[in-house]
Amino acid sequence: MRKILITSLLLCLFSFGIQAQWKRQPSFKGQRFPDFTVKEWISKQPKLKGKFILVDFWCIEAYPVTHRTVPYQNQLAKKYKKQLQVIGLTYDEANLVKLMVEPYIQYYNGIVDWDTINDIFKLEGLPTSYLIDPEGTVVWEGYVLKEGQGENNVFNLTEEKLEQFFKDYQQKKKSRKSKKS
Repeated sequence: MRKILITSLLLCLFSFGIQAQWKRQPSFKGQRFPDFTVKEWISKQPKLKGKFILVDFWCIEAYPVTHRTVPYQNQLAKKYKKQLQVIGLTYDEANLVKLMVEPYIQYYNGIVDWDTINDIFKLEGLPTSYLIDPEGTVVWEGYVLKEGQGENNVFNLTEEKLEQFFKDYQQKKKSRKSKKS
């Protein structure tokens, strides 16, 4: 009986530890995206004014996921270039990132300090992404890839969702204009 009680207690503590760790990553949804410095731009520095921004924190070790998300984000960056800037940020060494050929990043990317990622975002896993509206408010956060195997990838941030964010933002702007008149 004592072994069962001790085992149950340990399982409860272990479970609580996992839940506490899971809740460690703060949510920025509905808040202003935190300010921080990009240590080095691998690409040229993006112009962000008036656009939605998809910030994707990634790393080379996350290849099993990034080889699925990067082509998708390349596609989003190309298709929605008038409304969206995609930015990939990693803590990996710049020379290693520059040597990467697969997956090939066709959107803006740069290097940030690990301490910046850890202190501000407390990310539990990479890649983790944030969609920010043109006013700097986070409207979506999470993992772009829901699941994937082979060519069958299911994405959390679908084109339909992205287009809905664009429409909602335009309606919000129109509503504000009509209230001022």
